Amino acid sequence: MNTSRLKQAMHYQLYYFGWSFLYVYGIAIASIIALGSFMSITINGENVVTSGIGGVGFVHFLIMGIAGIRGDLRFFIQHGISRRTTFFSHFFGSLICSAALGLFCKVFNLILYHLPGFAFSGSAFTIQGFFTSWMAYIFAFFMAWQVGALISLIYYRLSKMQQIVFSVTAIAIIMLAVSGSIRRLVGLGDELDPIRTIVENIIRLTGITVWLALLIGLLAAIGNYLLLRRVQIKE
Repeated sequence: MNTSRLKQAMHYQLYYFGWSFLYVYGIAIASIIALGSFMSITINGENVVTSGIGGVGFVHFLIMGIAGIRGDLRFFIQHGISRRTTFFSHFFGSLICSAALGLFCKVFNLILYHLPGFAFSGSAFTIQGFFTSWMAYIFAFFMAWQVGALISLIYYRLSKMQQIVFSVTAIAIIMLAVSGSIRRLVGLGDELDPIRTIVENIIRLTGITVWLALLIGLLAAIGNYLLLRRVQIKE
């Protein structure tokens, strides 16, 4: 792997993130302060009230993973950057951006802590609580980026009919896992309760521990690496 090429690719990733950050979070911060909205997340079994900026970051990184990987693959190959370098630029770039955005979210929450109308868990603002919740942000954002890229590459690899079949199957599995009434309708009992809990936690952005988010992100990254090695370039 060419180190200079990797630096160029990562610089492109950080530049792209920087401009999207200004647009997305400028609007988000103005909305959060104006509306006084906040979101509850679970960190190490404790309910912590934060601003909605973490949810905005999760969606932002999911979209960056979905929208960025295929366009970058075509663009980088046209400029002589290999698939392996493309993968590592996304991998390290997502970690750097996740760390930066996680720190921004923590500082933003600390500022809101001193404004009227925003209540937070006190332990989240101790030194240990700060780093624990910062890590939770980092790995949640990293997971969102990698999962978004994995979804994008899976669809990129499939034909039109395969995309339809994959979409219907994925939706059916999620509905089956989440809905108890649907499981009873098809003759299943509580066998899928553990899967239901995991799926619901991911959907609701609650109960996601630091290590579960990291594990999901790493598994998605492995899938991205395998897919990038063989995916065909399409217009």
